[in-house]
Amino acid sequence: MSLTSALLTAQSALNTTAKQTALVTRNIAGANDPDFTRRIGSVVSGSNGSTYLSMTRSADAALLSKFIESRSQYSASSTLQKGLDRLSGIYSADDASGSPSSLLGNLRDSLQLYASQPGNTSVGEAAVSKATELANALNRGTEETQKLRLDADSDISSSVKNLNSLLAQFETVNDRIINGTRSGADVADYLDQRDGLLKQMSSEIGITTLVRSDNDMVVFAESGVTLFEGSPRTVSFTPSSAFSAGTEGNDVYIDGVPLSHGTFQQPYGTGRLSGLLQLRNDTAPGYQSQLDEIARSLVSMFAEIDQKTPATLPAVPGLFTYSGAPLMPPDASILPGIAGTIKVASAFILTEGGDPARLRDGGAGGADYVQNPNGSAGFSARLQNLIGAISAPRSYDPNADAGDGQSLLAFSAATISSLEAKRKTATQTNQYNSVLESRAEEAVSNAGGVNIDEEMESMLALEHSYKASARIISAVDAMLNELLQAVR
Repeated sequence: MSLTSALLTAQSALNTTAKQTALVTRNIAGANDPDFTRRIGSVVSGSNGSTYLSMTRSADAALLSKFIESRSQYSASSTLQKGLDRLSGIYSADDASGSPSSLLGNLRDSLQLYASQPGNTSVGEAAVSKATELANALNRGTEETQKLRLDADSDISSSVKNLNSLLAQFETVNDRIINGTRSGADVADYLDQRDGLLKQMSSEIGITTLVRSDNDMVVFAESGVTLFEGSPRTVSFTPSSAFSAGTEGNDVYIDGVPLSHGTFQQPYGTGRLSGLLQLRNDTAPGYQSQLDEIARSLVSMFAEIDQKTPATLPAVPGLFTYSGAPLMPPDASILPGIAGTIKVASAFILTEGGDPARLRDGGAGGADYVQNPNGSAGFSARLQNLIGAISAPRSYDPNADAGDGQSLLAFSAATISSLEAKRKTATQTNQYNSVLESRAEEAVSNAGGVNIDEEMESMLALEHSYKASARIISAVDAMLNELLQAVR
C-alpha cells in the first residue's frame, strides 16, 4: 500500500468514525424520548479501502403494531372501568347504606313499626320520612347517571377534536416522509414522529395501518373505515347540551360513516372513544333503566284503589307519585326517567299540609280511596298489605336485566349486584390490558430504545478507533516529511 492510499484510508476511517460518533450522540440525546428509535450505523467498505456509514432504525413494525393494539384495548377498558367506578360510587358510601335496596329495607322496617303502633302519629311521620329518603336517593341516582352520560358525551367531543388534530399532524409528517424517501434524504426523525402520532391515535380509537411505496402509510379505524389515505378523513360529532333518561347521544362519524360501540371488534372495544360510547349508550342507560324499574314498582306498589263496590275509579299514585300522575305507570314496562321525578306526595307530608296517617288509612286520592273511614287508631290492615307487597314477587321489564318474578327488595339488591359484577369484570379486564400494554411497550423499548450504557461503550470504542486512525495519519505524515527531507 502506498503512503497516499494509507492516508486516504485513514481519512476515510476518520470521517466514518466522526459520523458514527454523531450517530451515538444522537442516540444518547434521544434516550428520554419515548418515541425515539435507536439509530444503528453499519460501516460499509468501498473502493480503494474507503468506508462509509449506512444508517438504519432499529424499529420493529410487528412489535409496534402489537403495542398500538394493546394500548387501544387498555384505553377502552380503562375508560369503561372509571365509568363503572363512578356509577358504583353513587351509593357506595357507608357500606351502601344510601342505596335504594338499603333504604327500601328501612322503609319496610318503619312500616312494620307503624303497623304495631298504628295510632302513633310520630311513628307514621318517621315512615313517611323513610319514603322521602328513598325517593331522594332515586332522584340522585338519576341525576348522577345522566351527569355521567353528559360528561362522557363531552369527553367524546374532546376525543374527536384531538383525533382530528392528530390526523392533521400526521398528514404533515407523512408528506415529509414520502418526499424525503423519494429524494434519498434521512427521514428517521419523521418516522419517529409518525410512530408517536400512531401511538397517540391508538389511545383515542383502535387503528390498523398499511405501508405502501415511498413509506406512505394508510390508517384504518378498527371497524375498517379509512382514517387517513393521502389526506385525513373528517371525524365529526355534535355534542348534546343535556341528558335525560330518554336522550340518545349523537353518533360519531368518520368520513360520513357512523361509529358506535357495536362497530368495534373487541369485547370491550378499542380506544377511548369506544369506552365512552359504551358508557354513554349502553352502561349508564342500562343502570338508569334499573332505577326506573324500582321507582315504577314503588308507585304501583303504594297505589290507592277505589274502595267502592263496584269500583268505578282508576287506581292512582298514593305515597309515591311522579310527573305523570294521576295516571299510573304501565305494568312491567320501563318508564324512562321516572326515577328522576318520583317523590312522596304532599298529602302525606306534615310540613306540606299533609297527614302521615293517610299512609295507614289511604285517601290521598280522595274520599273514595279511604280504607279506614272511621279513622280507627288501631287500623293496620293497609300497612300490613304494604309490608307484604314489598316482599311479594313482581314482574319487571326484561330489558332492565336484573331478574323477574322476585320481590322489589330482591330486585333492588340485584341491581347493585349486577353493577358490581360488571365493575369487577371491567376491573379484571383493565388490569390484564394494563399488563399487556406495559409488556408491549417494554418490548418496543427493548427493540428500539436507547441503552445509555451500551451507547457509552460504543463511544469509547469509537474513541479508540479515532485514535488509531489519527496515529496512522501521524505516521504517514512523518514518513512523508522524511521523504521530503531526503529529496532535498
